[in-house]
Amino acid sequence: MKRIQQVITTKRERMKRGLLATCLVGLMLVFPARFFAAGNISVTFQYPKPYQTAYVGQQLLVKACLRGEGPTRYSKLVLDNGYEAQITSENDTSWVWLPVIGQVDRMNLMVAGHKTPAQQQLFTPLVAADWDFFKEGTFHIISSSHQDIAWMNTPDSCKEERLNDIILPALEIMKTDPNYHFGMEQVLNLKELMEEHPERKEEVIQRCVEGRFAWGATYNQPYEGLQTGEQLIRQVYLGRRWIKENFPGCDDRTAYNIDVPGRTLQMPQILSKSGVDYLFISRHKEGFYDWYSPDGSSILTYTPGNYGWAVMFYKFFEEDAIEAMHKLQSRVKMWSDYYRERNLPPHFAIVISNDAAGPANYASVVSEWNSIVEKTGAKIPTLRHSTAQKFLDQITQKELNLEKIEGERPNLWAYIHGPGHQKAIASMRKAGRMLPSAEIFSSINGLVNNGLAQYPQSEITLAYENSIYPDHGWGGKNGDITDSIFKSKLDQAAQKADEMVGRALQSLSQRVKTDRPGAVVVYNDLSWNRNDVASLKLDKEGDYYLTDEDGKLVASQTGLEDGEFMLWFMARDIPSLGYRTFYLKKGKKSLAVPRQVLPNACINDFYEMHLGDGGITYLFDKQLNQEVIRSTRFSGGEVLTMGYNGNGAGEFTQFTAPTMDGYDKTGAHQAQWAITANGPVFTDYQNKVPFKNAAIVQRIRVYHVAKQIDLSVDLLNWDGTRNREFRLALPVNMDDFKISYEAPMAISEVGKDEMKQRPKGWSWGGTYYQKPEEIHPREVMNYISSSNHQWAVTLSSDVAVADWVDPTREAVDYPVLQGILLASHKSCHGLGNWYVQKGDHHFRFSLKSHPAGMQEAFHFGTSANHPLTAVLLAEGNPNGVLPASRSFVSISDPMVRIATLKKSEDDEALLLRLVEMEGLDKQVEVTFNQPFKQVYKTNLVEENPTPLNLSGVTLKVPIGKNAIEAYKIEF
Repeated sequence: MKRIQQVITTKRERMKRGLLATCLVGLMLVFPARFFAAGNISVTFQYPKPYQTAYVGQQLLVKACLRGEGPTRYSKLVLDNGYEAQITSENDTSWVWLPVIGQVDRMNLMVAGHKTPAQQQLFTPLVAADWDFFKEGTFHIISSSHQDIAWMNTPDSCKEERLNDIILPALEIMKTDPNYHFGMEQVLNLKELMEEHPERKEEVIQRCVEGRFAWGATYNQPYEGLQTGEQLIRQVYLGRRWIKENFPGCDDRTAYNIDVPGRTLQMPQILSKSGVDYLFISRHKEGFYDWYSPDGSSILTYTPGNYGWAVMFYKFFEEDAIEAMHKLQSRVKMWSDYYRERNLPPHFAIVISNDAAGPANYASVVSEWNSIVEKTGAKIPTLRHSTAQKFLDQITQKELNLEKIEGERPNLWAYIHGPGHQKAIASMRKAGRMLPSAEIFSSINGLVNNGLAQYPQSEITLAYENSIYPDHGWGGKNGDITDSIFKSKLDQAAQKADEMVGRALQSLSQRVKTDRPGAVVVYNDLSWNRNDVASLKLDKEGDYYLTDEDGKLVASQTGLEDGEFMLWFMARDIPSLGYRTFYLKKGKKSLAVPRQVLPNACINDFYEMHLGDGGITYLFDKQLNQEVIRSTRFSGGEVLTMGYNGNGAGEFTQFTAPTMDGYDKTGAHQAQWAITANGPVFTDYQNKVPFKNAAIVQRIRVYHVAKQIDLSVDLLNWDGTRNREFRLALPVNMDDFKISYEAPMAISEVGKDEMKQRPKGWSWGGTYYQKPEEIHPREVMNYISSSNHQWAVTLSSDVAVADWVDPTREAVDYPVLQGILLASHKSCHGLGNWYVQKGDHHFRFSLKSHPAGMQEAFHFGTSANHPLTAVLLAEGNPNGVLPASRSFVSISDPMVRIATLKKSEDDEALLLRLVEMEGLDKQVEVTFNQPFKQVYKTNLVEENPTPLNLSGVTLKVPIGKNAIEAYKIEF
């Protein structure tokens, strides 16, 4: 008996140290037979459900039947802790009442008339009494409904389901249950509710003020790396700020993006500087993190591992409180040490969320759970319905010691949007580039015309909303309808941006003083001075040339492009966020520009270029004295087609790599290059290649007045063959290299700017275990660049996804910059559509080799996607008030970008947003062309203005490395 007691004591000590394995319900630990009085087979207990329970004093008992070898011979059960219970027999089954809550203890099974136990073994109660760190804590049931706009069906169908099966029922539960909480994850759903049921606004306000209905701080849940920085900021304008403006007393400080396995560098900064305190994600190792942007700002980030676990697998609350307690015991054992090490308070979340899930009210479980705690006096955490924000507010009551995350987590679902929806994403990118330009020039136009009365505030807001409307749920059931609606919204946004820019520039141009007809006013929407080629559409064909405002001849040429008669010219010294005036003349005059042009070669002041099978077979930079491409495997601008069997946004843990199935490349076909245009500004070359499923037209434009080569690809009559992929490749002659690319409001370097942790977390395919630095391809903004210490090659592109790793067999070691043009694959939804994208597709890239340095890559890569805009004034305007050339706003540092200049949301002031792109702390000067009277620093959504007591024409402010800052300026 002494030896048995030693064994029991040892076991208890091991359990306290966390070394005893978790016991399953009703399963007794079997010890060697020599340790017990009798019996070789353990007795187990089966608890019929629903549980039959009873209180004896403060002790909660549950009825159980015995299973094992001859259980009917036992008459009594005695625990070492003093508990005794009679064993009764009914229909050859033995029954006993057992403690629900307690410690693992030695159990003695007695036979009538015998003083010595017939069987001894360990007894494990349904619910352990030791809840370790959480014994006086709180468990939060966070019930919400994860919503793609349309994944489960069409947008209209899902909207109807959201309203009638989810949101309205949740509101009804709240009427009768004052303890019930529920959450939707995005403000778009609240807007939908108000559009359909405006009469329930006061009710919604009441529930929000009570903290019982949460809506998320962003408009929806996007692919962060797909939208521009300004579009991401509008997520909060149209999210948290919209709630505060339209629902008095309401706020939401938690942003959700729980589905997409991808985070961008600057999103923590955007959120934290927009009044958002928390970020709720999943597909990442469960826990709490401080996620930092490179400027040093951070946001507390929480992840349950995967948002669907508790519903799909654990099902904690599907039965009763006792079963919930039993299942949650394992969570306590897993997390107590984690909480202690990080100084977290004893609050734990159980996330009840799934795709389009309706409200689940566990009031009976909550009531029963808390009643058990109260009646038994057991040190067990209480249970309550809650929201993510209430839970995280409790978590942040203490000084925490959380794991720090810095950097980007590249998105694994990039194939679904750019390659899978090429034309739609082209419109999204165009809108993202042009809407800030519409804001800037509309603001400038207001300043020039003494007021912002004509500022198109509502048009800009709607255009931004349309530009970010598509979330992460492309495709899905009836996805062809969803995708067409998404594309329509994006097309509207891009068209409206063009229209607003055109209106503002026409108005500004009417204010420019011109002493003769034919003025061409060229506008620059970027915040640095530019020397770029501009173009002007002319109504009539003929001979034309251009001069500057002083009458000096400007290099120009005319020709047809896409059926329009165009004039191209070299526009030099175009001021930042400003313009310069040129003059159009009729006649034949041209500026001599040195060049040698052959049908398959070209030499100018910048490059010597040879053309052959596949594309550019030789490219020598005369200024750098450097051969630029290495054509041992691919030519420059070569088009590849391969197999692709992925599904874009599937539950895989790594990108699905392309296959060599049906591999073809333009270099496998004999090229016949032809000159299609030639002049002092540029020479155009064209080559046609018949691929199996489409005709490929390669066009190369070599500029003679600027160091730039454009690579264009027309994918014509694409037949929509499934599981195919197309890429453009640019092999770079560089061995030791680094890859960088533009991310939203940042420049990211591969191997340096990613998060260092393996994400982990759960997907259908396993664990996200790949190191982020190994993930490719990547979402990119305007460009991708390869560089070493001496020189660099930058490839600007209008596609959303780029790569640098040779995707073919026996891949080369040097960088191969690529744009992924198109991929035809199926939605990962079982009833989803194919993204075949039949028809014609057009792609444009620009390349430049240049000395190493971040500035030239950023300026070139961005400028190539922001063409200068020319406005022709047929009549002179001698009464104009603006000079021939002007910068309306300039900044002293070329790597601090003016992201936008817009009308304030609240008054007639202007909001200036700056972003530092180089990663250095700086002092900058922003100079306006008219004086301001006051400046306020605000957060990114124009809240909490702090007066700086500055006035004049120059704003002198500090800006930290990679910081995004906003200033409200009164003129």
